[in-house]
Amino acid sequence: MDFKTFMAKAWQEHGDQPRAVADRLGDALALVDTEAQIPELAHLSNHVLGEHLGAWQEGLGLLDRLSGLPAFKLDGPSGAALRRSTSSLRLAAQLEDTRAALSPSDCIRVGAMTAATLAERDTRRAMALFEEALSQMRSAQLPVSDPANRALAVTGNNLASALEEKAERTSAERELMILAAQTGRHYWEIAGTWLETERAEYRLAMTWLKAGDAEQARRHAQACLTIVAANNANDGARLERFFGLEALALAEHAAGNPKSVADAVAAARTAFEQLDAGDKTWCVETLTKLDALATN
Repeated sequence: MDFKTFMAKAWQEHGDQPRAVADRLGDALALVDTEAQIPELAHLSNHVLGEHLGAWQEGLGLLDRLSGLPAFKLDGPSGAALRRSTSSLRLAAQLEDTRAALSPSDCIRVGAMTAATLAERDTRRAMALFEEALSQMRSAQLPVSDPANRALAVTGNNLASALEEKAERTSAERELMILAAQTGRHYWEIAGTWLETERAEYRLAMTWLKAGDAEQARRHAQACLTIVAANNANDGARLERFFGLEALALAEHAAGNPKSVADAVAAARTAFEQLDAGDKTWCVETLTKLDALATN
């Protein structure tokens, strides 16, 4: 197995089998033959051992082994990536806080990474770290090209999505979920394209649904569809419209508006028929759920 195949399989399986993937991470060391592969493996290791398993020390041990590979360069991208990942895991484990030695951009990225790591284990610490990273970002006045913008966008989206999936949320988790979704929307407009910005509006709609505010959910679903309409000539707009209509139908259902639900579902059905065959295959389950929604 080559490195690319290993990584693809690991990312595919890590959600359902994090421990099994973690146990195989050491095997990937022998597959690394370029410096660019080290940040990729560090990211996967931090995500699986940090976010999924909370195995801080195990993660630090693997990062240490990565730094001993022939392709590793202390002053190169691999060195920077390992410093961020190591700082994040140490911060999560409440060991020495090494952020002061990092650049402002890397300090912000580490705070965001650690917030994502702690979100489901220590929500109050996660909130404090996320707010601190946002405060540092406002003060740093970094250029729009700085990777911290994208890091906050990605972290915001992932945090919100993970908290949405919980069956129940504490008030602190609800607050973090909303802040995360709002952060994702703000920073995707800076670091992304219309597609990421529109999907951030979809994320906000789903977040507000989970937070119990149907009016806010409707507003963001409509904003999502407005962005899609403005980019109708772009590839993928049809698929994005389908999911924007899903969000709108769910918001109208939460608001108790059966006529508006029926209208949104009918529009979603039309949008579904315009999808490519491949997209229809994985969107049909969503359409089935929407059809059921319209009949309730």
